[in-house]
Amino acid sequence: MGITTRLAEDLCNIQTLNEQDRKQLKLLLIDFLAASFAGYKQNREFNSAVEKIYFSQSGVKEAFVFLQKKKFPATKAAFINSVYAHGAELDDGNKKAMGHIGVHVIPSVFALADKLHSTQDEVLLGVATGYEAYIRISSAAQPGMVKRGFHSTGVAGTLACAAACARLFHMDAPGIEAAIALATTLTGGLLSYGDSRPAIKPLNPGKAAENGMFAAMLANEGVQGPTEALEGPNGWFHAVTDSVDETMLKGCNHLLLHDCYFKLYPSCRHTHCGIEAAINLHKKLNNLDEIELINVYIYPNAIRLAGQIRFPKNSDETKFSIHYTLACALLNGRYGISDMEVSNLSEKIIAVINKINLISDEIMEDRNRGIRGARIEATLKDGSIVEDTVLIPKGDPENPLTKDDILSKLRICAQNQVEEIMIKESVKLIEDIEGKNQFVNPMALMTGLSL
Repeated sequence: MGITTRLAEDLCNIQTLNEQDRKQLKLLLIDFLAASFAGYKQNREFNSAVEKIYFSQSGVKEAFVFLQKKKFPATKAAFINSVYAHGAELDDGNKKAMGHIGVHVIPSVFALADKLHSTQDEVLLGVATGYEAYIRISSAAQPGMVKRGFHSTGVAGTLACAAACARLFHMDAPGIEAAIALATTLTGGLLSYGDSRPAIKPLNPGKAAENGMFAAMLANEGVQGPTEALEGPNGWFHAVTDSVDETMLKGCNHLLLHDCYFKLYPSCRHTHCGIEAAINLHKKLNNLDEIELINVYIYPNAIRLAGQIRFPKNSDETKFSIHYTLACALLNGRYGISDMEVSNLSEKIIAVINKINLISDEIMEDRNRGIRGARIEATLKDGSIVEDTVLIPKGDPENPLTKDDILSKLRICAQNQVEEIMIKESVKLIEDIEGKNQFVNPMALMTGLSL
């Protein structure tokens, strides 16, 4: 039995969810809503360009779009909702897979569920399947995929969305395999956004959501993709990586959605360990003016993907600047959405950035132990050194957020966009997702349209 066939059978065998699975899924859905509010507002210039193109297109009214008073074709709704949710870099992810999951899986499942009038249990099962597919496939291709310059959120995300949507069509294992196989030829997404103009990054999960759903729709019509689509001589793995870790494709004794991280800071995950260490140093230092030099020991991938922008020119670039986020955290003892404004690039922050030296240190990353950390050494004028190390930032499964943390994040992200009552009602809808009743999209409350 080939890799693709075996994976499809494993995904098809996800038939029931236990209480802990459902609890985690609901936290992921609430967190997705928070990320959507933040991304909708913060990435407004890029969002406006997307809206101008997509909102002018006519089509069947099938699915809800976040904060819009109009329904759209399901594939288009999945794309737009994914773009919104990734706009502020606050969506969930997985360390071994080295990418984001909910930002494409949830919009694709929600939009198709709107179209098909799926049940609440079907939605939860579809989302769980998408997370499992993404984490297994992407983890197996890493770190080779990122070394080749592919953004796994888009490239592996397309396959995950295909598998997730196949579940809503009630496909068997061969059907899920067909959806994944078709998706392998529809994947795309590069890490070039990290070099310049990062505002376009949401295109990657957006196209994953749209194309993954389209692949599932084709499979539902009986179209089949190539055999051995993942492992074949010209298959997906051959295209995206030099080495495949087949052990990652086998999963483990629990659904991998429990291994996801949540984000507290609106920036690339590779900046988070530095932010937290800087916040800790802020508490230790009495006078920041005494700092002469700041050495940041951090793993190579972090420097490659978030260490190239010293002085961000706009809010999009702040998301991929270890230098800027660390400097803000060190000076202010915090980092949040308000810090994304480049008007905050004061002389004090510039002075701190000029003292920062990023040092590649492979010890700061260990995939097997879940470590992606940073050590900051601040050398003071008297020659003394004050340091702090964060190996696992808050929000990782080893250092989890509470439900209250995530609800607080939602309120902060939604501030001044909708009334508090809408937030509470949306959270209740998510908490009540369970059973054979028809799924009610939580985003529908924000539109003013009839549920």
